[in-house]
Amino acid sequence: METKKTFRGAITLIITVIATLLLLVPQALFVRQTYAKYTENSLDYENKHFSDLTEMGKLRILGFIEKKTEMVYNAGLTLSLIVINAENEERYFTELYDRSHADEILVFAGDGSLTYGKMKYGSLFLETAREAFNSGETAVSQVKQSSDGLNMMGVASSFSAPDGTLAAIMLLFSQASLENMLDSPPLNDNGRLGIVDENGSMLLCQSSEESWFKNGLYSFGESGDLKEKLLTVTRTTDGEKFTAYIKAMGINNWSVVYMQPTKEINLYMDGALANVNLFSAVAVLLILGLIAFSVFNADRAARRMDLFKIKFRIATKQSARAAFEYDRRTDKLVFISESEHVKLPKPYVSLMELGTYVHPADRPTYYQSVSDLRNKGETSVIVRIFNFCGRDVYRWYRVTGSRLTDKGEGEALTIGTVEDIDEQENERLILREKATTDSLTGLRNRAETEQAVNACLSRLEENEHSVFALLDLDGFKDINDKFGHDCGDRALIHFAGKLRSTFRFGDILGRLGGDEFVVYMTLTSDRKSVERRLCELMDSLIKDNISGDIDIPSPSCSIGCCFAGKGDTFEDVYKRADNALYKAKNNGKGQFILED
Repeated sequence: METKKTFRGAITLIITVIATLLLLVPQALFVRQTYAKYTENSLDYENKHFSDLTEMGKLRILGFIEKKTEMVYNAGLTLSLIVINAENEERYFTELYDRSHADEILVFAGDGSLTYGKMKYGSLFLETAREAFNSGETAVSQVKQSSDGLNMMGVASSFSAPDGTLAAIMLLFSQASLENMLDSPPLNDNGRLGIVDENGSMLLCQSSEESWFKNGLYSFGESGDLKEKLLTVTRTTDGEKFTAYIKAMGINNWSVVYMQPTKEINLYMDGALANVNLFSAVAVLLILGLIAFSVFNADRAARRMDLFKIKFRIATKQSARAAFEYDRRTDKLVFISESEHVKLPKPYVSLMELGTYVHPADRPTYYQSVSDLRNKGETSVIVRIFNFCGRDVYRWYRVTGSRLTDKGEGEALTIGTVEDIDEQENERLILREKATTDSLTGLRNRAETEQAVNACLSRLEENEHSVFALLDLDGFKDINDKFGHDCGDRALIHFAGKLRSTFRFGDILGRLGGDEFVVYMTLTSDRKSVERRLCELMDSLIKDNISGDIDIPSPSCSIGCCFAGKGDTFEDVYKRADNALYKAKNNGKGQFILED
């Protein structure tokens, strides 16, 4: 064994020495050929060099817009679930200013009227809000100059307000904050990044003490001529030449341009060629050393890797799990292995495009998982995804991902898996629904109602209040005795339907047992609005009959209510509401009593 190792070592040393001599002897010829090759292909080099830098700038800008798009989408989602009033408006929008770093916030009603924000900005960005209304998605405005001389860009998202009306929220960012996004970190100390419109006019550019990168000094092309290409532009003031590369962004007919003085590029390349001899000699020695070190194990490692890949493909193809790779630099997610149950509908997708395949109800969870991946480096989420199994249906999937930090790659690559768990998740949801839902009315059962109310009460702040209502049907026993228990069940189902149609989405509705029901109205402190809602419920009961084989008069109800605040528990508010319900019954039924 030792003899074999010695023999292999000697052979490797001899090969290394011979290869070194063969490579170092023609060193002078190599330098000349390198220079000639550079001279002949300098345009190809510059094209790739500038294309890469411009692509990096494009991804930075799109990443910035993507973050702001997520923020405005989540803000709209929040506004669709909560009621904004004088008490919480200032606090909510202050927090939104801090999170988004926006310069202004606008909220539009469906008719185009401005409900929050400054009118001078509202009229300027109304068209962008209408784009969000019409598309039902987010919209990005052009950079516009307001009456105060500030250049602003808006990102808008439409949403349905709690009362069911259409609205839109918009975050506005000043030119200064947009240019700060371009400034840090610089792509190249000698170059500058900018955004031009479809007519070749500069919209935004990196700030610099040098004055050569400003609008009006160059012509990047005319309308319809801004195609991806390498340009040589001349400054109108002194005739100095600059090399620029331009790429379309895919937003608002904007293009990204990266510029650098042509003379600085030539100086850099001349210096690089002057050192090529020393660099190539050192590189040859290092490469040969690595070859000598790795040649012995390369073949065996390759065979092991090939065998592993074969086993991996076989295993994943037979399972309900597929592996993916996501590259943040190109914003492309591809499957590196597929199974019969998990397939992408196209060769690759971006993270934003993948979000369009996610069920609308699960998109906030999905975008939160994307945020977790960026901030923490790991994520795991269960969501419904459309058309991932070769059929036009939503199925449940578990998506996990971990960001890699390999040398040279930074945080660009993410590896993860997508697993089809549709059957298990549906079974779990069915079991959970049975465990938490009243089987007759479909409302929450007693245990789930108590748990949900306690959870809401625990989140109340000092100045926040909710309303807890205990409802009891009047004369329910007479319905059972006169018409039978089947009619009594129909009366309970009928009453549960009235509760759903009367109270807001987000309020907690539950049946405690028999004809006793609970309504918990979240974040409600206005006595008049509570009384109006309760009157609507009682009026609807008086007008309708319970349909069936025979018409049964809809029973009235008695209601006991109380306000709940920080520190209350389900047991506390139940006792106070029960006392109020007792008074309502004694006062003649068919009425409500609301206690402070």
